[in-house]
Amino acid sequence: DELLRSVDSNRTGQIDYTEFVAATLDQKVYMQRDICWSAFRAFDLDGDGIITKDELKKVLHGSDVQKALDAEGKIDRMIAEVDANGDGGIDFEEFLAMMAPQPPRKRQRLSSGPVSS
Repeated sequence: DELLRSVDSNRTGQIDYTEFVAATLDQKVYMQRDICWSAFRAFDLDGDGIITKDELKKVLHGSDVQKALDAEGKIDRMIAEVDANGDGGIDFEEFLAMMAPQPPRKRQRLSSGPVSS
């Protein structure tokens, strides 16, 4: 009964299609957040709520991965791109923002110069 009331937003006593879809989407969002939390914890080795440069290096410990990332300071750039509050690390909300689907980029047309008739 409580579940029905929580989903029945128009209080008709029945769940209509829109309410069902809304409830399903809400559940997907919660599930996605839980999955992201699990992934975040895999990187946050000390459990302090911040992924640091050192933690990223430890998680990405393969020698080929380290060479590719350290050679050009890519880990620093990765953190800088995601670190919205400027504290030098990635907190969970920043991690979520990074994992969120990005809108498709518009393609730029390549111009070969002026077109003459």
